[in-house]
Amino acid sequence: MTMLLVRPVVRTSARRMSTVAASTVSSDVQSYISEAPAATVSTLGNGVTVASLYNADGSGSGYTTVRLSGVGSRFDTVGGEAAILASSMGGVVGREHISLSSISSLSADAATSNLDALKGNLSCKLAGLSYESQMMDHLHSTAYQNGPTGNSLGNALEGSAESVASVSADDVASLLGGVNGTNVVVVGTGNGSHEKLVAEAEKAYGSLSGASGSKAVGSVADKSAFIGSDVRIRYDSHNTATIALGFEGASWTDPKAMPLALMSTLLGSFSKSDGLGKNVAAAMCQEVADHELASSISVFNLSYSDTGLFGMVATAPDNKLDDLLWYVMPNFVRLAHGVSDEEFTRAKVTLKTQILASFDGDVAAGEQMAQQIGTVGRVVSLTEMMAKVDALTMDDVKAAAGDVINDQDHALAAIGGIHELPDYNWIRRHSYMLRY
Repeated sequence: MTMLLVRPVVRTSARRMSTVAASTVSSDVQSYISEAPAATVSTLGNGVTVASLYNADGSGSGYTTVRLSGVGSRFDTVGGEAAILASSMGGVVGREHISLSSISSLSADAATSNLDALKGNLSCKLAGLSYESQMMDHLHSTAYQNGPTGNSLGNALEGSAESVASVSADDVASLLGGVNGTNVVVVGTGNGSHEKLVAEAEKAYGSLSGASGSKAVGSVADKSAFIGSDVRIRYDSHNTATIALGFEGASWTDPKAMPLALMSTLLGSFSKSDGLGKNVAAAMCQEVADHELASSISVFNLSYSDTGLFGMVATAPDNKLDDLLWYVMPNFVRLAHGVSDEEFTRAKVTLKTQILASFDGDVAAGEQMAQQIGTVGRVVSLTEMMAKVDALTMDDVKAAAGDVINDQDHALAAIGGIHELPDYNWIRRHSYMLRY
């Protein structure tokens, strides 16, 4: 019988943060943020992290989030086995993790015993994927096309119809073979007891081995190689097109991660179905809306353990793609040269609002905490995140945009009526400004 030790519970002060963060706290941080209770964190002897943020008055329902790192579409060898495993456990698959809504034993028995049904359900889901989801998969596959088998960001998130049909029970079972204690994060929110949560986690995951010589959180053996390239699927019968354009972004622990998050709010998003209509704040989206260049456009900022993707995805009429890129590219590039003070201030407020919204509710808070522990190795308080946003300067944004966008290769995926979509070299030439 393996004896596992539980390290002492670490209770951090609600106001404790790094020296840098503490020195940049803005005076307008509301008391409900600065005085918010801190998470309680424990670590089992085999590396499993258990964190909780329970209500002090013991009211409401209790929720549990389990995040398994090192198991996701990135680690598929066939394509779709991680999605099948996640579905069998009632979870959701990501590119580098699986997220579960309850503590359950890590076993592939449910998947292997019901494999045909799970494969059928996944195939039906893939057949109904939106063009945006398909293009994000294609964007990853062309940007990271040289990844090694078993560790490639180019893998489709949930596989393809062909790969899913080829998945065997052994393929699914092999995914859990390399999981150890340091890959597991358990988070409790709402109403509950931290000590009870620790006991439940130890019962479910205490038998996992500890990682010998494990790497630090957020590190990988080899950095994924970003390749400037594109994939185009042309249907002249379509009167609209969906395009995804991305640049190499930042990993979770990259100093550029926060400036890129601010850049995404500077560029904004727009959809004709939104109640705001053309009354959007972001300059790029104002131009897209005023000239009716797209029915929707949104900026994404995706981070992974070793790299990231920053760009936009849009759905537009087939005869306005050239005009759309004519307006989009200068708005991306100008971030490397600076924006107005009004835009910069508005973007900071918007980013703070998005951060707070991501913690709105016990379930959402649990998912965010699990993500933080699994990616940066600790729970980051709201006070510290607000301070980091306040500390951002225009120079930070210009430097990040200079590294990521200005005169840099891009990856692109497009489908539909793309006969007017500019070629790769046109877009590449518009990734910089000739300014002297």
